[in-house]
Amino acid sequence: MSERVHTPPGPPVVGNVPKLTDDPLRFFVGLQEAYGGRYPLVRLDPPVGQSFVVVLDAELVHDVLGDRDRFARPALGPEEQRRQGLLSSDGVLWEQQRSVLQPEFVGGKLSEYADITADTLSETVGDWPAEGRLDLHEELSTVTMRVITRSLFSRDTEPAQARAVHEALGQLSDEVEPSVTDVLLPESLQPGPSETFQEADAVIDGVASEFVEWHREQANPPADMITALMDAQDDPEVELSENELVDEAVLFLTGGQETTALTITYAFYWLSNHPEMRERVAAEAAAVLDGTEPAWEDLSELTYTERVVRETLRLTPAVWNVTREVRQPTTLAGTELDAEDLLFMPTYSHHRDSRIWSDPLSFRPDRWDGEVSRSEDAYFPFGSGPRICIGQQIALTEAQFTLAHVLQQYDVTVDADELDLQPSVTLRPTDPVYATITERPTPVPE
Repeated sequence: MSERVHTPPGPPVVGNVPKLTDDPLRFFVGLQEAYGGRYPLVRLDPPVGQSFVVVLDAELVHDVLGDRDRFARPALGPEEQRRQGLLSSDGVLWEQQRSVLQPEFVGGKLSEYADITADTLSETVGDWPAEGRLDLHEELSTVTMRVITRSLFSRDTEPAQARAVHEALGQLSDEVEPSVTDVLLPESLQPGPSETFQEADAVIDGVASEFVEWHREQANPPADMITALMDAQDDPEVELSENELVDEAVLFLTGGQETTALTITYAFYWLSNHPEMRERVAAEAAAVLDGTEPAWEDLSELTYTERVVRETLRLTPAVWNVTREVRQPTTLAGTELDAEDLLFMPTYSHHRDSRIWSDPLSFRPDRWDGEVSRSEDAYFPFGSGPRICIGQQIALTEAQFTLAHVLQQYDVTVDADELDLQPSVTLRPTDPVYATITERPTPVPE
């Protein structure tokens, strides 16, 4: 016999719902600690707006994410509501888009993208001064955007384009917090997109449209993601409009660039707090790379660097929360769910659950050396199920390559002792992340 989802009485849940909007990260971590292990699901009922369900059982998270028949990806916020790319589409359209794009992210393509990453890093780091101060997040955003466009769009990004997209993404994040605001307020009370939002969105649209139009103008367009989508438009069995093609370019341009840049930024931040770990990454890079740029075959040897990336994704996942909507009345973990119920699965709090992780708030890369498994249920930085991030291997490669390539040449120290994080569409720093860089002395041959 099924029951209703448990709603914990009084504080710290119902009585403290305002804290959800004040500090969502702390709220969900507290909820996980207070009720995880006791209840697989809890329902929160704000004084106004839609109630929602938080999934506290990690195994249940994977069940939800793996079940596209019962649970759909909702379009939260004005940006997602108007886009129909792979990251935001659903149903038959999603299946068509995934089948068209999957070949661009497997096999030999990955080693090609690794070479592009290494070349881009060499060009970028080659322009750095021997000593100086950088806006690290902006610098890394430029690198990751160049990698995305060179890999998937076959064209480099102009500096002005990279800056424009970086600034526009910051403006969009300031304007939109869909995982919180769109739940607490009834639709009739939610503000529409502001003029700032529309201007930022138009900037990103314009950059993506330029890449698509360039492909249209080529007599023999390169074999890449945009060309694959253009070819799919000619297939009578695939329904893909011109707007959807641009939407796809926008979502890869922003999603792939933004999440990877954030991951690398946070990795440098954690290593700045643990200089001995930073030197260990530098030593591994020196031993494996020997002063050269990284290559695909080096990836498996950068073992400690990989652990640093995985631990960064645990403590500061760029995708801090995953949301699903119930398609029709159903039961989950023996409890009743209504159609259109929203399910929150906060990656951030699952990654800090003290029942799963020993010393959960500490940055310990070596926990990934046998203590925990990559397949741990409570670890899902790239999601799970059929909609798991299609570009996860590219992101991991970029992150490992960047840490190794940079730290074999430079000492990088993030200036801030703590980062103020904004849980919006992604988990972004509220302020620029500045870092001091100092070139390492070239080893003297023995």
